[in-house]
Amino acid sequence: MSVFCLLWIPLFFLFWSALVPYSIDASGALAFILGSVVAILQFFFGNLIAGGAFERERWIGVFVDLVALPALLPSLVYALFLLLRIAKNPTGFGSFSLLWLAPSGILRAVQWGVENDPAKLLLIPALWTSIVVCIAFLINLCLRKRTLVVIMGSIAGIALIAPLASTVYWAFFSQKMALVRWTFLSGTLALTACAIVISWLFPVKKFDGEEIVQKGGVCNT
Repeated sequence: MSVFCLLWIPLFFLFWSALVPYSIDASGALAFILGSVVAILQFFFGNLIAGGAFERERWIGVFVDLVALPALLPSLVYALFLLLRIAKNPTGFGSFSLLWLAPSGILRAVQWGVENDPAKLLLIPALWTSIVVCIAFLINLCLRKRTLVVIMGSIAGIALIAPLASTVYWAFFSQKMALVRWTFLSGTLALTACAIVISWLFPVKKFDGEEIVQKGGVCNT
């Protein structure tokens, strides 16, 4: 299980890079460096939210320290880099986030391996991936079709995926009924699978200024 936590993010990065070519730019090295710094700080200083006895406090702790915020932070940083023109490729959210999370997976594999916690070692890297993939897919979808319906739907999807993924781990951690646990997990995996399949069927080949070059032609945006 520690091996899964150690290798999942790097291997999925290779898969995503093949699925979404031209999504990596010079900011990739910066993503790995910043992700390493954040991972080391969290490793030594621990969680931001102390675990509580109430379910709401536990869910907030899961959201902030374990599942949602670690996966959302690289996307927020990459959005800032785009605004500052440090990065120039708006299709690069997925690759940037996965490179950022790779050091966290390595250090967490050591930490959680010592704790011998299967839920953390198996679930959390997979949930990080789900959040990253869904956000990257929805942003790429907005770049293809800049309509109000698509934009509003994408914003709703981005707002939904992080709380949903956090609820999956919270349900397992709190030992909720099997039906509740597997319902939330199935929903998260279904969203992720749809994002991957659609990205494979309609790949973004290259972003060139105001145009997204796709397989078989150019999609003007």
